[in-house]
Amino acid sequence: MIVVTGSDLLHTRVRACLLANRIIDAIQRLGLAVATEKTEAILFCAERAGDIPNQIIVNDVGIDLSPSIKYLGVLIDSQWSFSDHFRYVEDKAGKVVRALNRLMPNLKGPDERQRRLYANAIMSVILYGAPVWANELKRSQLLTSLNRLERSVAQRVISGYKIVSANAAFLLARMPPLRFLAPARKKMYDQVERLKTDGDYIKGRRNEVRETELARMYEEWRTYLEKPNRPGEYTKMAIVPWLEAWMERGHGSMAFHLTQLMTGHGCFAKFLHRIGKRVTRDCDFCGEEDDVLHTLRECPAWDEDRLRLTTALGLQREFMLADVVESIISSRNNWKTFSAFAEKVMRAKEEEERRRERAISSPPSPDR
Repeated sequence: MIVVTGSDLLHTRVRACLLANRIIDAIQRLGLAVATEKTEAILFCAERAGDIPNQIIVNDVGIDLSPSIKYLGVLIDSQWSFSDHFRYVEDKAGKVVRALNRLMPNLKGPDERQRRLYANAIMSVILYGAPVWANELKRSQLLTSLNRLERSVAQRVISGYKIVSANAAFLLARMPPLRFLAPARKKMYDQVERLKTDGDYIKGRRNEVRETELARMYEEWRTYLEKPNRPGEYTKMAIVPWLEAWMERGHGSMAFHLTQLMTGHGCFAKFLHRIGKRVTRDCDFCGEEDDVLHTLRECPAWDEDRLRLTTALGLQREFMLADVVESIISSRNNWKTFSAFAEKVMRAKEEEERRRERAISSPPSPDR
């Protein structure tokens, strides 16, 4: 790589041509050849720098100035906005997401641990070079597209529907949004490099830096989530009070039916009515309005199961999902108990919904 600086565009272009030709001459004197046609060049300058040249001449060959070049896997553009890099990452990671989605159906697919391996592979693609471009991400118009991509990954990790909000999906999948994760990665990198430069680097200090930045990131994320009118309110209210413990827990996996109880998106009459799948909001088992809270806490069809659940988890009768979260993050057995409750109840509701649909679609029996 040749880096040339100058006080103006013309002066810089001339210096670049001369220096490149001198280096090529030196290489050729060593008996080596240079593929000039493969040479790439880029000009870094202010947007209003005047007449910008479109070529430099290297070994009598015109080399067009590129809008961006790839260096160590990162696309760098002339304005250091990294827009081309973000587009490249979105396209590359998107292909991986589409390929892996075919391997990860919500039902009868891999469990969360295996899904998380896929997610980590995708996030590694997205976050590559984050210390370089993190500061530009929040200003990029492509942040929305990258968030949408990360949201689809999170939804797949938790076996959730596509309608699950980004906030809920990120929380349940334990995947901080890129707007917080990328800057945290940069801060960790910068602080570790500073320790190395000062001669204070040891493994323990690296862990301290990581823990400090994770705590700061969680606090920024919490502040963002606690602002009014953010989507995913039901899930947020349950998890945000225990955010750090939820993120750092060492047990418990999300699954299809558990995700439904923790998002409100599933076989609930009120939800199905909202998306046009049902005419009424009435519960198939008791006739009351059926939403996730009704299923979790009120429907008499699950009284026995609910009694066993509240006894095992130490819940009050008027418990909320936040109380459940507090209990299941503290105990592997409590997590298994709640997951089993979700599996049994939601399967029964789905079977009743299918029976109801069959009854509606079946033609009446002819009179004999």
